[in-house]
Amino acid sequence: MMKKAFFAVLPTAACLAGIGAASALAAVPVKKVVNIVNFVRAADPRQSKEFKAEALRQEVALNRKYGFENTILLQYDALVDAEMLAEAKKSDPAKTEFGLWFEMSRPHNEAAGLPWKPKGAHAGWAWDWHINPGFLMAYDHCGRKKLVDAAFKRFKEEFGVWPKSVGSWLLDAWSMDYMEKTYGVDGFCICREQDNTDAYGLRGGYSNGAYYPSKRNMLSAAVDMANAVKSPVFKMLTPDPIYNYGLPSKLYPRFPFRSPPTLEPVMPGGNRPENVDWYFRTYTEPKGLMNLSYMQVGQENSFGWPNISKGLPMQYARIAKEVAAGRLVLEKMCDTARAFKKSHPANCPQTQVALEDWSGAGRKSVWYNSRFYRANLFMDGARLFFRDIHKMADDFEEPFLDKVCTGWQALYYTPPVVDQWMFRASDASGVLALDGEFVSIDAEAGADGALEVVAKRRDESSAKVVFEEGRIVVSGASLDGEYAKDFRKSLAVRNGGVDFEFMGYRYRMPVCGDLRATGKGFRAAGGEIVLVFGDGGQFTACNAARISVQ
Repeated sequence: MMKKAFFAVLPTAACLAGIGAASALAAVPVKKVVNIVNFVRAADPRQSKEFKAEALRQEVALNRKYGFENTILLQYDALVDAEMLAEAKKSDPAKTEFGLWFEMSRPHNEAAGLPWKPKGAHAGWAWDWHINPGFLMAYDHCGRKKLVDAAFKRFKEEFGVWPKSVGSWLLDAWSMDYMEKTYGVDGFCICREQDNTDAYGLRGGYSNGAYYPSKRNMLSAAVDMANAVKSPVFKMLTPDPIYNYGLPSKLYPRFPFRSPPTLEPVMPGGNRPENVDWYFRTYTEPKGLMNLSYMQVGQENSFGWPNISKGLPMQYARIAKEVAAGRLVLEKMCDTARAFKKSHPANCPQTQVALEDWSGAGRKSVWYNSRFYRANLFMDGARLFFRDIHKMADDFEEPFLDKVCTGWQALYYTPPVVDQWMFRASDASGVLALDGEFVSIDAEAGADGALEVVAKRRDESSAKVVFEEGRIVVSGASLDGEYAKDFRKSLAVRNGGVDFEFMGYRYRMPVCGDLRATGKGFRAAGGEIVLVFGDGGQFTACNAARISVQ
């Protein structure tokens, strides 16, 4: 990560004044879209070729049965495998978009003139899920260019055009930028947030939806489009807005699943009818949805049809019902990417609102994402708190932007302000909590990218949280932040703001309100508290007398 200092764009004593504009809420049009994305490997040695081919065969048949538009992403080894390619090409050409899936394999590296050197127990494999050698970060820029060029060249030889959609569990910003500029890729998809499953971890960035990534960190939404890769990134396979966070079995007692749930049809979240129904309600019904509500359905063929068939046919039936009712739009991934670029020339606010808990525990979760930050307001029992706030920063570098990953894993972040998973400890909650005992919250999207959440307490008083593109305004509540001891060493409260340092990178959150340091972090109080993350050009100075200088 970069070691240079970076501070908020506002002066130390600058914030925003008033929330009148945000209070006058007006309906915000939202597009609710689903993409079907199935991705195909041939070289995966864990199953027979027929096992993988049968999964693809059935996925294609399911698409043809419903007449669904869909996207099939081919790994290089599938692109050069005659049997696998023949199965893919049975898909309806009028309904199917073909694109590339970027995991390395022996045939791909050989075509690019690069060595293929899996390690340890995988030494004889033609494919490897570890970052080195299985992902682009394992190669220098010259090697990445050769791998990209080889795949695009072979794709055009087969299909006569360049692919418009590219996916991988993990992509790097340099390669994304090169693919967009050189070959005109319209959209990318990557793994949803997770903590080091397989060989990759992603923590921060947009919680879901679509965003233009920074050229220096593909996980971070570009603040300034001059620093952006000009094609959007989508998060894959529809994360659960409540429980796709850290390891929920560690955060929530008696959580029933081993891993964070998504809509993947091989996982319990994606193959139980009651869970699937909940996903579709969550992504189509809440009034707090904003700009783009994005779902993705599909699975890699390596899981095999006996596993995929537990959930995928049921999900297709639900898609058909939602599309027929006009609650969802079904598109190829390239079409969603093009429509996003046409409608949104820069990163725009997007939300995921889950006020119903499929587990029966009554938890509620509101995610707000913008080009300046992402935040998650979370209700657990009578507690209401920010579980997560991460900044976006154009100069916060991903770990292997210019370096080669020589190890087996790659971990990506954006600068954290609050992160319950990382900052909790036996004596610290890791959250930024509102005072009081709460009984309900409700969310409503408004004009100019604002989302208003009203929370009611047991004593019938209420608090309001207004998310705006560059700030969060809290009224009717104080805020208490608690951080684990190790992170508290990198936190300082002074001059009307909170200074942070993460992985050698320094950043600041100006605060309007009565701000003071505490033994575990900081406390903000006052009739109206403003947390500032960026300047969209409309901000004005707040009254400096309201800031307690420490």
